[in-house]
Formats: sequence, C-alpha cells, structure tokens
Amino acid sequence: MVSVIIPIYNTEPYLEECIRSVCGQTYRDLEIILINDGSTDGCGEICRRWERLDPRIRYIEKENEGQGAARNLGIRMASGDYLVFVDSDDYISRNLVEQVHQYIVKQEAEICVYAHYGIGDRLYETPLDYKISRGCNIKENKELFGNMTPVLCNKMFSSQLIKNAGITMSNRMCEDLVFNAQLYARAKKICMLDIPLYYYRYRREGNMTTDYGRYMEVEQSIDELNRIFKRAGIFEENWVSLYEISFAMFKEILFRIKKREDFNVPREIKNQYPIFLNSFRKCLKKWFFSFVETDMQEKNYLLVGSYNLRSLVHALLLDEDFLREDYGACSIISLMSEKSEDALPLEKWKYKNAYRKRCVEQDVRKAFCRKKEAKGIDYIVVDLMDEVLDLVEIRDGSYITESEFLKEAGGEDLEGYNRIPFLCEKRRVLFRQYVAQFCQKLKELEIPVIVVKEYLCEKHSMYYDMASFYDEIEEIREQNRELEWCYGQLCMHLPDAVEVDASGFEELQFTYEGFPFGCRPVYYNPVYYQRMAVRMGERNHRKKVYARHGATGESRPGQPDSDGIFKKSEVNDSCHITGNY
Repeated sequence: MVSVIIPIYNTEPYLEECIRSVCGQTYRDLEIILINDGSTDGCGEICRRWERLDPRIRYIEKENEGQGAARNLGIRMASGDYLVFVDSDDYISRNLVEQVHQYIVKQEAEICVYAHYGIGDRLYETPLDYKISRGCNIKENKELFGNMTPVLCNKMFSSQLIKNAGITMSNRMCEDLVFNAQLYARAKKICMLDIPLYYYRYRREGNMTTDYGRYMEVEQSIDELNRIFKRAGIFEENWVSLYEISFAMFKEILFRIKKREDFNVPREIKNQYPIFLNSFRKCLKKWFFSFVETDMQEKNYLLVGSYNLRSLVHALLLDEDFLREDYGACSIISLMSEKSEDALPLEKWKYKNAYRKRCVEQDVRKAFCRKKEAKGIDYIVVDLMDEVLDLVEIRDGSYITESEFLKEAGGEDLEGYNRIPFLCEKRRVLFRQYVAQFCQKLKELEIPVIVVKEYLCEKHSMYYDMASFYDEIEEIREQNRELEWCYGQLCMHLPDAVEVDASGFEELQFTYEGFPFGCRPVYYNPVYYQRMAVRMGERNHRKKVYARHGATGESRPGQPDSDGIFKKSEVNDSCHITGNY
C-alpha cells in the first residue's frame, strides 16, 4: 500500500482538483491522508465530502501549526509501505503512483525522484537537472547528495526509511530541504525517473514560494542542516555536498528577489536584497571557512578564455554582477597580436546577441592587449580551451580566432586568408611567443591569476553515472595532449598562479546532451561547473593558508595537512540571522 499525505491550508480553489487527481490514480491500493491545518475557507467541507465518497480517505482537522507539523502528523498516521507527499494546491498525473511504485520496487530503492510540470503563466515540463540511470547511494556517487532536489513533492519514500530515521520537519521555510538531506544520507539506494508526473503550482499567492517575508528563514534551515551533520560527526566528509546545497538554496532565493519578474516580489523585499546577500554570505563563511575561500563571493572577476569560464564563475558567485569583464572565443595568440579591424567589415556582420558581438569585436580590435589597467578587478581567470580553434592570419603579426561566433557573424567568408590549425608546428611557435607576452601583461596588471585547466570532453551523456566516448576520440585526445603542453607553457610563465583542475572528480568530465548550445566536446555539464567552482575556492583557500603559515610542516585546524586533506575544525553552532520581517 502507498500512503499519500496532503497537508491543507486555505487552498479551496485548488483542493478539489488535487484530491480528485489522487483518488483517480490507476494504482488503487492507496491510503489518502488529508490533514486540514486550521483552514478558514471552505477546505473542510470539500474534505468531508470526499471522505464520504472514498473509503480510502482519512481526514483530520487540527489547529494551524504549519505545513511541517501537518506532514509530521501524516507520517505518524501512515500505514503504507511507501509515502508520497502532495501539496493541496497541486495535482498529479493519473498514473504517478503506479509508475513510481513499480519503478522503486524494481530498483529496490528507498527514494525515487521524478520530474514535474511547472504551472505559472503556462504549463512547462521540468526534467530532472541531475539524473542517474541506475540507483545508488551518496557514498557510491559523491555528486548525488550535493545535487539533491530539496522539495518533497517529487519523491516517493520508503515509509520504513522515514520512520527508522526518527526525524521530523520544522515549520520554517525550506523545512523539506533539511528533511530530504537527512534521508539522502541514510538511504541505501536512491533512483530517478525522469518523467514529469507532478503538477506544481509555483506562483500561487499564499504558498511558501511566494511568502516573501519568510525568505530569511531559509538561512535558519541551512544552519539547522549543517548543525545536524556537524553533531552527527559527518560534516567534514560531506562538506562539499553541504556547501553545494547551501549555496544553491541561497542563490535561488537571491535570483527570485533580483531577477524573477514572474514572482512579483514586493518592492520592500527587493530593496532589502543587499541584506539577504550579506547575510547568506556570512552563513556560508561561518560553516565553510575551513574549506573554501568564501570571500571570493564578493570579489570582481575578469575572464580570458572559453565560454566554460563564464559558466564556472557563474556557479561560483551568489551575485553574478561580480563578473565584470570577459574576453571569450579567442586564442591568446589572437588576443595579443596586432589590430585587424581596418581589414575586416565589422559593421556589416550580424550577431545573435550582444555577448557574441562583444567577443568578436574584442578579438578583432585587440581590446585586452590594449588594456592599460584593470581597476576594480580582484582576480583574472584563464583557460586555454579556445586555443583549439583555427587562427585566421590577416597579415604578418595580425591574427583573429575562427570561432563559432565569428563564423555566424559572417567571418566564415574570409576568403584568401591563411588558416593556421591548432595541431601544427607554426601554432606552437606562435603560442610560445604570444603566451610570454600575455603573461607579462598579466604581471603588469598586478592582479592574482587563476588558471583553470580544462580540456576537450572525451565523453557525452544525458546521465551522470554513465557516458559514451565520442567517435573522434583519438583526435580529441591528440588535441588534449597539445592543450596540456600549452598549459605547461602558461604556468611556467605564471609560477604564482593558482592552478585548478578536475582531479578527484574526473567522472564529471563529459558533455551534457541537454546543454542548450549542443552536445560538443568544448562544453561540459552543469554539475561539473558547480564542482569546479568549489574547487576554485578550495585551491585559493589552500594557497592562502600556506602563505599565512608557511611551510612549517604543521597542520592547523581548518588548513590542509601534508596530504592536502583538511583536518576537523570546530564550527560555531550559533545561528546568524540578519534582517527583520
């Protein structure tokens, strides 16, 4: 039997559709628990009528305590082998329980995650951002925990898992995030079904998502989550995932406040955006200062390299306005060579967007090479992925990069100009020459440099636990060997740069088939960018720790030992909340 738990509070316009969708399930062995949490509208009458119509319904009326308390009561009442949670303003597909129950039993899993439809101005399908092809647990798959979806309504749970855990939900916002995380940590197997079966009404006035005055409660929930893991003695081994969960939740709230026009966030909340941003940063610093350089959240960045760098730094920042400048779709050779604009018809070329136009024009006009200073920039981040692109030789000493942006703008018709491919001796000679000039330029700017060692992807996949090699694998590997040589040249000239790579999570080095710009070896996947952003903060922190304490051979709390592994350190357990609502 499957128990369906529906907490109800003042959702009269939607409740009929919700209950009907549950009672009409193709899977009939249901226990339907309706918890009326002190509704003041007509919800009680609707529930009593359905209770008379369907003997599987158990209806309870109680004083208003909040959604968490209502769900806790539903869990205590439930007698099914599996539990499903449905919010009373949402509804579910007719075969949700049947499909998910069949799959979770087949997988012998304790949690099954499924996709959903969002209901706003329109109905849209929301596939799982992170998905695996076969069940596993967080010890077998390190990325599973950090990419946990925080809500309850897109999961079926083993009731034994929940009851053995002995945990309850609070009534604050994001109470389901804390609940889910504890269950993920205990589950022997979690599986995923990337089929949209739940209909989520995310913009209804009065639900938790639009209860803007309670947004600061998110920080309290994050504090609770990290404190639970700290007291259990498993914080250090799970710090990366806990950081990713905390960061993602804070960024989502900030994005809603600042950017999501469809949420209609009140002006008084928008005006307090700096308070939210500052408070969330302090929370991250309080819990994770021993592992990552959290101050990088409030630094300004200049990027030189591929589009991957934008995705990576976006994943690093809570507020993406700190990405101040970038020079993309451009080889270092082209970047540092002589101007080409007098020979090229820039004014006649067409572009898909302002970013692509800016990249091409910066390349042609050699904007970085002519840069005299970089005021307000705290870090320069570099990768060499765009070195694999062909160079177009405009004249001796003047080159441009034959990027996709250049081609779509009209540059593919540059007849009569010599092309210089990546894999040839002339490119090596040019790279040696211009990388030295580039590094000298960086030294003159006197800004710390981070080198991100990224390579062409050898694999592609739609799942995070399996991938297939590209057909042109040998060609990709040959280019990657040349890229490795290029990084060696770059780092030789920048001995003080922080070097960042994917060592330890190489399984994430694949192209995601759902990437909007296509499945190509030059792109990675969202989880890779997220993990590399953490690595950037980790490596920068490590360098600063060593710089402060010197090579004494002593490992202090919060700094790496000789093997690069952080020792346990105490974290202040007190909540840090700012802002009054």
